[in-house]
Amino acid sequence: MKALGGVFSARKRGNCLNCVEYVLKKLEKSGFATEVINAYDYEIKPCSHCNYECFAKDIRGREEKCPIQDDVPWIYEKVREADVVVLAVPNYGGNVSGLYRAWAERGQAIFKSCEDYAQTILNKIIGIVIGNIPAGGDNVLHTLILDHIEVKRPVSAVLLQSAEYGLGSLYGNLIENEQVKSRLDNMVRTLLKKWEKARKQNEGRTAYEN
Repeated sequence: MKALGGVFSARKRGNCLNCVEYVLKKLEKSGFATEVINAYDYEIKPCSHCNYECFAKDIRGREEKCPIQDDVPWIYEKVREADVVVLAVPNYGGNVSGLYRAWAERGQAIFKSCEDYAQTILNKIIGIVIGNIPAGGDNVLHTLILDHIEVKRPVSAVLLQSAEYGLGSLYGNLIENEQVKSRLDNMVRTLLKKWEKARKQNEGRTAYEN
């Protein structure tokens, strides 16, 4: 079992990374191998200067390669290999971070090349959104959910507002608050219940097929 953390903040360490690491440590105690991909350390480019190569088969009747060369395909492959994916996305002026937006929009090319996109990628994802509602944090949460609308069960996500706990979002100290830890603990418990239910369903289908 493998749990992958994806952090899409522009800074190397802050609330997003701290919260993801906290969740992954909890999952480690339940037997998951864990890995963190911090977007800060990778090259992630948005869709640009292309001719819709990802849709070339539909448009021009042939396969064509995306002209953008970066780490996005590698990151999506990591997602495919994981059993659980925890994304942390910050609120920047009422919008998701540019790193997350670029990564998510590039998913359309992955969608075209993946036979079961919803099951192998989207259905694994849970989200942590860092942002205050008066500053647009709820818009970021809504965007994260809409990005995974293809899944029959909407993506699970939690919105953490620093103002709710009397903290400032710039200081990266949300994870020091016991109420924040409690909410993330609840997220982990819910995640593990969903994982166990999915595992049993898969075992049942395998037994039936055999």
